[in-house]
Amino acid sequence: MPNLIPDWLPWMRPAGRLIWACALLAIGLGIAFWLFKRPKPDRPATWSECMAGAVGVFALMTLGYAVIPHEFITFSDKYLQWDTTKFVFRASQDIFFLPIHWPFTMDQKAVRDIIVVGIYSVLFGLNLVLFAQWQNRGKEPAAATEATPRTSRFGRPLRRARSAPAPVTSTVSGNGES
Repeated sequence: MPNLIPDWLPWMRPAGRLIWACALLAIGLGIAFWLFKRPKPDRPATWSECMAGAVGVFALMTLGYAVIPHEFITFSDKYLQWDTTKFVFRASQDIFFLPIHWPFTMDQKAVRDIIVVGIYSVLFGLNLVLFAQWQNRGKEPAAATEATPRTSRFGRPLRRARSAPAPVTSTVSGNGES
């Protein structure tokens, strides 16, 4: 695969496939958000439109869940040389200059794995948001809908509104005459 990334910064050329994959994912998500802004058509989707959408979603999921994490792992292993011999901190070191030691050792390979889990988490959250937005497109907001009919305490709609009972007046006077 040719790497067409210019050598402006020393890390750009080794991270070429990672940069291209992130750019393609951003372009695909931009197209998806553009499709969300369009109104939902009145006619049902054709078979070819559904297949094109399925291929597009599969391509975005492949980029997001397979290519980008793999390319980041490859970049961090080969170019950054993050492995188990380089430590962020060790169990014998003090925690932020306090007399307490870290309870475990963390190497750069663990940091790489934490970043990859972060990539998966962000993409999964974005995936859920996109699915929910796609399902809700074309629906009117709740404020624009009609007023909901009154319901009884059992949840059934009322046929007519209850009127307040008329006040009871007595015709009996205080002197015993009626």
